[in-house]
Order: sequence, then structure tokens, then C-alpha cells
Amino acid sequence: MSPPEVNSKKSARIISITSGKGGVGKTNISVNLGIALAYLGKRVILLDLDLGLADVDILLNLSVKADLSDVLRGERSIESIVAMAQGKIMVVPGAFGDESLANLSSKDRMKLIDTIEHMTRYADYILIDTAAGLSSNVIDFTCAADDVLVVTTPEPTAMLDAYAVIKTVHNAAPDTMIHLIMNMARDPREARQAQLRMASIAQHFLSSRLAMENYLLYDNVVGDAVRHRQPFFLRSPRSQPAQALMAIARDLEANPVLHTDHRKRGFIERMVDRFTATQKAEVAGFQSDN
Repeated sequence: MSPPEVNSKKSARIISITSGKGGVGKTNISVNLGIALAYLGKRVILLDLDLGLADVDILLNLSVKADLSDVLRGERSIESIVAMAQGKIMVVPGAFGDESLANLSSKDRMKLIDTIEHMTRYADYILIDTAAGLSSNVIDFTCAADDVLVVTTPEPTAMLDAYAVIKTVHNAAPDTMIHLIMNMARDPREARQAQLRMASIAQHFLSSRLAMENYLLYDNVVGDAVRHRQPFFLRSPRSQPAQALMAIARDLEANPVLHTDHRKRGFIERMVDRFTATQKAEVAGFQSDN
């Protein structure tokens, strides 16, 4: 596609979408939330940062000829790999099966930081679909975002892993706005009980308030859409999951970023802070081991 049009009015709002474990629907929510925001007239870039195991292109039925690994190697510009996808969202494809991307070098991480900062001028929202878990890549990029959406299910191990992510992000960046999305609940009662349980634990042990976003119920339309490689927001727009993501998109639009001291700095400044902190921790760990 041709280079995206520059947004001269403002910089994009950066939202990290993450989870404690795989299989909770994080990437599906990233894709369909992006489309819901585009439906509201927003320019959206979805950045696939599940480095090494990227699959956003599969859900969107994209034929990818170049991806983020080509940018990091200096072989392509970021603009040249952006793909226009279903639902009128722009996608920066990640790479599948590239172990080097799952463990970025210091040089590559800085290049990726510059890349994301560069893309902020082209969109109203940049959604970062991270890998699951607590790797330094995930935590650093998540803590530098304007908002964090933690996706989980009511299943106990998924909730425990989600709490681990919430705790880690809160301890590293206490001002970060953390939104909880409960996915694949069997009914509204189960969804709300799980949300309230997570919120209560976070408040009690972390003194952290979670924004409890709308929940998504288990629905066969989601699996059907995946098999057809079409986002469920487009295939079944009246389904409960699609309507729930539309509500979340409207909530994000209605509630701008909280400009705490941490948030007043730009993404690249926050990311460099996280990168520096991680390097110091790694050096301290090495010294203690020796």
C-alpha cells in the first residue's frame, strides 16, 4: 500500500493488549477491537509484537511478503510493510518462527522503539498485540503504553497469570491505566463475578484500581470466524462479543489518557526508561550471580 497519511493534529494513543497466558483470545480481541475503533472513524494501526509467533495476518487473511524482521534488519522501511486489512485497519505484520525476534538485542529493541514512535504520526490509535507472559519485551513495551488491556478468562489459572501481569505492570509503572477484559465467560454472572474477584484482589494487595471493561461471552461465532479467516466483528456484528468490543471502543474514546507525570512524557521517553531499568536489573543479576 502507499505510505499512510500523516496525522498532523496529534500523536496516536498507544494501547498494549496483553495476557498472562496464551489461549485466552488476546490476538482476536486486538484485531476486532481495532476494527471497532475504525468503525468509529479512527485511524488504527495494529502492531503484531507477538515476536516469533505472530498470527495477526492469519486472522485477517493477509498475504504477508515482508514483516517486522525485515525492518529490524534494515531491509525495508516500516511504511513499506504496512498492510491495509479487513475493517479498514492498518497492520504491521510480525514474524513467525523467528527466535531472534522473541529475544531482541539492545540494538533491535532501540530500533523497534524508534519504529513505533515513527508510526504514531499516522494513526489515532496504535494497538500493540504483545506476546503472552512476563518476558522483558512484553513488560517493557506494556509499561510504556498509554493504556494496558489485560485479557483473561474466568478459568483459575488464566486469572492467576493475569494477576501476575497486573502486579508486574503496577509495580513497574504505578500510574499505568490497566483495563481488565474478561473473555469467553459462560454467562454474564460468571463474567461479573470473575471481574469483581480480580478487581478486589488488585485493590487489596496492590492498592490498584482496575478499569473493568465489558466482558465477552463464549460464542461459536468466534471460532467460526477464525476458521473463515474473517474477524467476528465483521462476520457477526450483532453477536455479543462484537457488541462488547464496540462498547469497549466507545469507552476508550469517551475516556482520554490520564496525563499523570508518567504519561506526560512521550512513548519513546517512557520506553527508554523501561529499557534502561531492564538493563540495570540484568547487570545487577549478573553481578550477584558472580
